[in-house]
Amino acid sequence: MIKNNSLLFLVIIFSSCSLYVDNEMPDIHFEYSDFDILELGRTFSDMTITEDGKSLFLADYNNNAILQVNTDGPLSLKNTTVVGSHPIALDLNSDNSRIAVALEGESKIALLNTNNMNVVNFFTISLMNVNDLIFINDSILVISSKTDPACITLNVHSSEESSQSVLNGELAMDLNNHILYVATSSSIKKYNWDGERFYQDSNVSDPYGFLGKVHHMVYNPATDIVFSCISDKDKENDVQHVYSYRCTDMTFAGKYLIRSPGLAVAISENGERVFTAPTDADEIGVFIIEFDQETKLESNYYLSAGNLTARGLTIDKQGQYLYSLVNIPGDDDSFEPYSDYSFDLQRIAILD
Repeated sequence: MIKNNSLLFLVIIFSSCSLYVDNEMPDIHFEYSDFDILELGRTFSDMTITEDGKSLFLADYNNNAILQVNTDGPLSLKNTTVVGSHPIALDLNSDNSRIAVALEGESKIALLNTNNMNVVNFFTISLMNVNDLIFINDSILVISSKTDPACITLNVHSSEESSQSVLNGELAMDLNNHILYVATSSSIKKYNWDGERFYQDSNVSDPYGFLGKVHHMVYNPATDIVFSCISDKDKENDVQHVYSYRCTDMTFAGKYLIRSPGLAVAISENGERVFTAPTDADEIGVFIIEFDQETKLESNYYLSAGNLTARGLTIDKQGQYLYSLVNIPGDDDSFEPYSDYSFDLQRIAILD
């Protein structure tokens, strides 16, 4: 899987740790402390990064908080704000001055000022079990649910809520062309925004072929392609690829073989490099895999410090670093209910 020994050496320099499979000790192993890691010990549901790459925001699901991490220099926790029951999804507005938070446990949306992390407003919404949200523009959010049949829009200036003829699922937005993409359990659908309502486009992606669970979806404007990470709800390990679709007509754009369901995906700003977090460990550990978007072939492997999680991968706009949420082995040795599956933040330098 590694192209040559020199590449393996570089990968290990940038991120050096290993997991053990079947209790077999590898010939070379590294401690998790060798990584660039911010120890947080939380359970996270979403993450997002500012345009300048200097701040990262994490939704701390179990502790009902939003964490602001300083990424300009050594990783450090800058702010923690308690927002309400089970923050499940995050999104930043266009100038990164506001961050919207979907609260799964309260049917509310919180809006925070990113400069001081104070809550600007709370909005009570009609949806139960909210799942995802995204800014259409600086005024309007579209919000999806795990259980309700359709999405809603919310105006964060007027507090007006509107029901939309949009199926629920994982959301991605083409902001320039006002197009919403929704990954449902069986396909990706495309909706056009007219300023007040969404209208479904006639183009729909090929169905996945089974009832799937969507872990993550990302839209890349440079290539006009959406990438989705899915797993079979009944036979999770049967899914071995990350799928991509051309947004013009929603035709199949290619798949990336990772031999297990993808948990998260991140795309470079120019769309040429695709990074994905697989579910399964390799023989030496859990790798984040980089693909060439044009050839769909593996180009680099980045060793993570532990197990990965859904939505737990992002890349800065400058293309210098990957940020991943990792569950380091041994962190869960606790009987406390909120200590299970605690994750830390890992930063990985991207190879040139």
